[in-house]
Amino acid sequence: MRYRVDIDIAENKLAFALEFFKAISFVKKVNVIADNEITNPAILQSIEDYESGNVSPTPLNLEELKAMINA
Repeated sequence: MRYRVDIDIAENKLAFALEFFKAISFVKKVNVIADNEITNPAILQSIEDYESGNVSPTPLNLEELKAMINA
């Protein structure tokens, strides 16, 4: 079973936290995620599908976009 845990850690405690989690036997991998990094698997798959050409973008004009935003 796999779990992903998000923890906010102060910059001055980052080295300690990384060493702490690496010392736990059942923790396999510890990564620091940037603030602007996309981690949602559905969004990542959507980007991959678009880049590989499996999905084409949906044409949308400005009026339709405004209607969707104001809905």
